Amino acid sequence: MKQLYRIFSVLIFSFIIFSIKIQAQKSYHHNLSWGRLVLTDTIHKRLRWELYLQHRRQNVEQSDFDIFEASQFTSYWGWLHYTVSSTTKFSFSPLGYFKSWILVAKPADIEKPEITEWRISARVDNEVKGKYFNLINRYGLEYRQRDLLNNGVFQPNWRVRYMLRFEKTLKPSWLPKPITLVANDEIFIQFGKAVRGNPNIFDQNRVYVGFNYPITKNIKTSLGYIWGIQERPSGTETDYSNIIWGVLTFDNLFSQFKKKRV
Repeated sequence: MKQLYRIFSVLIFSFIIFSIKIQAQKSYHHNLSWGRLVLTDTIHKRLRWELYLQHRRQNVEQSDFDIFEASQFTSYWGWLHYTVSSTTKFSFSPLGYFKSWILVAKPADIEKPEITEWRISARVDNEVKGKYFNLINRYGLEYRQRDLLNNGVFQPNWRVRYMLRFEKTLKPSWLPKPITLVANDEIFIQFGKAVRGNPNIFDQNRVYVGFNYPITKNIKTSLGYIWGIQERPSGTETDYSNIIWGVLTFDNLFSQFKKKRV
């Protein structure tokens, strides 16, 4: 655990230096919408599967608030989650397929083709339950293969992700079910062949605030806002994004229809 906290300290220090650095860079501002459909069910009491179906849209002019105008990202991402203990969960994604379009900063960007990506991922979630809120540390590692030049040659690299997440469940009298307030910050750094010539190991940072709410026993929703920072490969340009982020989850997808034994 001490080793993990050392890694976290290095990431935070690096991000502070990175934040100071990007103040002098050319910046672009974007407005986006992210939507994710999650299908999930239990394999046995400690093991679950999930499938993320996600699409993101973006505006095409900095002063434009049409967040559905152009495609920015599409993904199909499968996961297995294993509950190690009441506080620790290990997750593994054997395969994810992604298509991403550049964030539009000038008219010529609209015509640029999408980048295809295949990804293998793993992460560990550790939860600390407190008196006033729960604290979650998430450590992630991704191996990415991307066709960056659209020539059929996939270039590999690694990406490390760290998320610090706060959750607070409330039971207001005007809601039939408890609502969970969420705030988190996630930092991404990358290394490997595909990004070896980049001037900075930082990829991006995302700050999120929102809520989770169960509509029914098997249907849950999440809605929130993300402020994103992403450095371009040039090292002299930075993208700032305002993002509306919505998730709809269908839990117990098949098991809810199984007849209970008498």
